[in-house]
Amino acid sequence: MTTAKRIAVNLLFLVPGDVGGSEEYAVRTLRAFARHGSGDIRPVLFVHEALRQAHPDLCDEFEVVAAPGDGRSRLHRIIRESTWLAGRTGDFDAVHHIGGRIPMRSSRPAVVTVHDLQPFDHPEHFSVVKEGFLSWSIPRSLRRADVVVTVSDAVGEQVARHFGVDPARIVTVSSGVDRVVDHLVEPSAPPVVIYPAVSHPHKNHEVLIEAFVRIADRHPEARLVLTGGAGRSEGSLIVAAKSSGLGDRIERTGRIPADELAARLAGASVLAFPSLYEGFGIPVLEAMAAGVPVVVASGTPAEDVAGGAGWSVDADDVAGWAEALDRALGDAEARSAAAEAGLRRAAEYSWEASAEQLERAWRLAFDTSV
Repeated sequence: MTTAKRIAVNLLFLVPGDVGGSEEYAVRTLRAFARHGSGDIRPVLFVHEALRQAHPDLCDEFEVVAAPGDGRSRLHRIIRESTWLAGRTGDFDAVHHIGGRIPMRSSRPAVVTVHDLQPFDHPEHFSVVKEGFLSWSIPRSLRRADVVVTVSDAVGEQVARHFGVDPARIVTVSSGVDRVVDHLVEPSAPPVVIYPAVSHPHKNHEVLIEAFVRIADRHPEARLVLTGGAGRSEGSLIVAAKSSGLGDRIERTGRIPADELAARLAGASVLAFPSLYEGFGIPVLEAMAAGVPVVVASGTPAEDVAGGAGWSVDADDVAGWAEALDRALGDAEARSAAAEAGLRRAAEYSWEASAEQLERAWRLAFDTSV
């Protein structure tokens, strides 16, 4: 009987509610492997207890080792990865660091997931300390990695081009969808423009709020719903919403449970995604799978995910966003055409394919130890 290969999966970076899309990506990709992956690979998840409490269904699928502490301190997490984690993973066949960097001490072979290269493309979105740390740690991690996982082909091409990583060592593991609806349904009333995103600077909430203000009189029943946790721009988001003069027509929910978000998304008239920078754009894919048309920022991986479905607008073009939203809310024929195109596009993404690519990355890492 063949002995199963063991891979340690480092999830110590994952503080539920604090890391945005990378949390959804990590949890869902690992769930996909649990459903569709090979039985001769045995992942072991290294987590903080908060993750076990937030995602018990994920932890039920795998062997789990919980670290001490709650993981809220970034400094403590960094130290724990090079001490507590390193001391417990030395006898594994490989270690996968999903948080985007390899700790100072880590066993080999090592796999690292790169979600995006925002610290290099938009350093202004980070504090000086964090930008300096990531600018040092990411290139170092890429040099040390035996395999690099990226969330989209666009990020993979950047990694190869800017850091000289051999494309043969890069594997794209993109997100999938659980289900693509088989027919379009009418959106709920009143009409809703929804944007699920943590309020970080690059999420560009204020452009969307200004665009919504411009069309508010033409669509007096419409509402703008902003979900997602609080980030560095939460204060300016709140100020922009209050200054809009639209009162409760702009709803800031904060982070909401996944099932509630799915229900709100399915009933929305349109998903707006003006983010300046993304590694992938999971909400765009989920909206299309639910039959909801999308408006995305042009020139971003989210536009690649949309694949021509819906509308694309320059991220800072307020007039362009207002025009696209106006059409999505007021032109039923155009909305249906965009939604149908989104359904066709979403059907191209499957969790089976994601699990297959993750398994391929792990097997590449195992092969480097032979």
